[in-house]
Amino acid sequence: MCIAVPAEVVSIDGSMAMVDVYGDRFAVSLMMLSETVQLGDFIAVQARRYAVAKIARADAQTARRLFEDLFPELAARAQTMHVA
Repeated sequence: MCIAVPAEVVSIDGSMAMVDVYGDRFAVSLMMLSETVQLGDFIAVQARRYAVAKIARADAQTARRLFEDLFPELAARAQTMHVA
């Protein structure tokens, strides 16, 4: 079982997108999505390779807070990102 992680789209090149997850940037395939994705959109990413759904910003923020509650190191990382 894979957990989908909310990621922000920072660039798009054809069927691939560069996403940001807590400051880590990596490329994911958009081939599984039926919706169009634009810069700044949030997508659910599985296995650091595949976008599986486009998600609303509010839902992405809620999911991120859940991850931060479960993994305190992410909360610290998020705090550092907001300060910078």
